[in-house]
Amino acid sequence: MAGTLISLGANLGNVRESMAAAKRLLDDAFGPRNLRFSHLYRTPPVGGPAGQGDFLNAVASIETNRSVWEVWETIKQVETNLGRQRQFRWEARRIDIDLLLYGQQRIWTPHFKVPHPRMCMRTFVLKPADEIVPDWIDPVTRWTIHELNTHLERSNSDNSMIRVISEDSIRSKRLQEAFERATGNDRIRVRWDVGVPSQLAKSLGRTKHSAEKELAEKVLAETVLGSKLTIAAVSCPDPMAVQWEDFSAPWARWLDLEVRNEDFAETNRRLVGPRYLMPADDIEWAVHEIMAADQAMQCWLERCEPFLL
Repeated sequence: MAGTLISLGANLGNVRESMAAAKRLLDDAFGPRNLRFSHLYRTPPVGGPAGQGDFLNAVASIETNRSVWEVWETIKQVETNLGRQRQFRWEARRIDIDLLLYGQQRIWTPHFKVPHPRMCMRTFVLKPADEIVPDWIDPVTRWTIHELNTHLERSNSDNSMIRVISEDSIRSKRLQEAFERATGNDRIRVRWDVGVPSQLAKSLGRTKHSAEKELAEKVLAETVLGSKLTIAAVSCPDPMAVQWEDFSAPWARWLDLEVRNEDFAETNRRLVGPRYLMPADDIEWAVHEIMAADQAMQCWLERCEPFLL
């Protein structure tokens, strides 16, 4: 049976009843003995339109023989049964259920990605997940849920930076300028870097000894320690002809490389830490995404009652 992790959240209507109804439907779908729920956590809305109420969030683990696609279809049906309607991104919602992990599978498609790309940066996901499955492993970072949660807690306390890597200096500069306009006097520490994965450099006709490849390796090595999140902001040369996920696959592989450090060589661990791969053709959207990531890493949580019917 595959260990599956899902998150639940709601901030519209009778929130507690919506969460309780979701639990009942999930119990019916998977069997109550195969589910384990965290406490409920009250959190602020992150990234969405202004004027929303606080969320109630929780995480559940599922032991199931169903395929990852069957699990996904099941939880989407639960959302539909509870009246979930999608109109705007990060809008207020009656219920929201996301598939976070499915064993050690990694899926990278336009409409479905596992692990959830933003799981590693969301305090309101990692905190409740740490409560019920602290030893489960994120297959991208190779860190446990507890290590990811501890990393965020430590990074927030020591004001660590976010590192944003772009494929060229022009896009990096545009992102930086737009970010500074949007944040004003907000103190969000960001380091802006430029680099290209060697696989992508080769596909773009650059030699394997190019400056871009050397810089990419240098940037990757420097992400081993010191940043709370590494973001690769990737543009697609022809969005009308090429799926962004297909073009950015070399970046996904690059961010998943095993990095060795002389001081940690004996551990043979992936030390890059949390990272996020996102499209950056829309500069304003990308800036909003960086700001939302910072909010998600630092948002407050209030632990509420156990998740019971």
